[in-house]
Amino acid sequence: MTDEAGELLFSDDQAFSLLKRRIFIDRGLDCEQYKENYLKRRIAVQLRATGARDYLDYLRILRNDPDEYTKLMNELTINVTQFFRDTDVYTKLLDDVLPQLVRNKTKMGSRSLRIWSAGCASGEEPYSLAILIDIVLGEEARRWNVRVLGSDFDDKSLEAARKGLYYDLEMIKGVEAARFFDVSQAPAGMQWRLKDDIKRKVRFEKVNLLAEGDARHFDMVLCRNVLIYFGRTVQTKIIETLSQSILKDGYLILGKSETLGQEASLAFKPVFPRERIYQLISETRGGRFGAVEKDRRAGGVTNG
Repeated sequence: MTDEAGELLFSDDQAFSLLKRRIFIDRGLDCEQYKENYLKRRIAVQLRATGARDYLDYLRILRNDPDEYTKLMNELTINVTQFFRDTDVYTKLLDDVLPQLVRNKTKMGSRSLRIWSAGCASGEEPYSLAILIDIVLGEEARRWNVRVLGSDFDDKSLEAARKGLYYDLEMIKGVEAARFFDVSQAPAGMQWRLKDDIKRKVRFEKVNLLAEGDARHFDMVLCRNVLIYFGRTVQTKIIETLSQSILKDGYLILGKSETLGQEASLAFKPVFPRERIYQLISETRGGRFGAVEKDRRAGGVTNG
């Protein structure tokens, strides 16, 4: 169907579908994985910013302005974060989970800790974890090999994270800011720069959680306030992918408003349910959830 000028006419839904497909072709981001309402809200921000009349008009802007693509990708992958967000979670990590993890590794004769912060945005979470580990290890910290990975899909956020420079900082009880940050006055206000001994323990990498990748080996994986942007099927896929990178008896930590789901709950036991801290109970790499379900039916795995 065409209008009086001979141009094809599309319904709003059809135009939205075309836009999603174009984004996937040009940038590799599969918009079908996101919840539709979330996706439309984020794109609407850029429609208003560019003055686009509708999705088709915005699609024309994208084709002619590569910089707008960068702005759109930043908008779609935005993640609000801060140091020690949800203090009760970090208090549990400091007082219970990390000390237990250190004890377990010591019994195994290992002095290596590897932690992954997935969807780390501008880096506050992985740096927070490196700080907690340093406190837990105390004088033994120099004898341990500590590596924290912070990953995100947004290049701009990763660039900011690598700088380790912040203008807003809140500590939790037991953490002294002066021990881990150099503080100075800047035109924009107080600025806090991570000290080198903490920065060296953290590296950042661009990772698409929706893409297939090689399994890694981590003692703990945090994926907090990321799953809320996706539907349940995709949430399960992401958790399964993450679980394949968690070592035996390792931990998975989700956001306060997120849950494992039925299939994933078979592979983990809740250690601190309120804080969404779970421990892996089955190390079956490759199709883990399917294997765990098979074991459960055979009586090998329970949700006790």
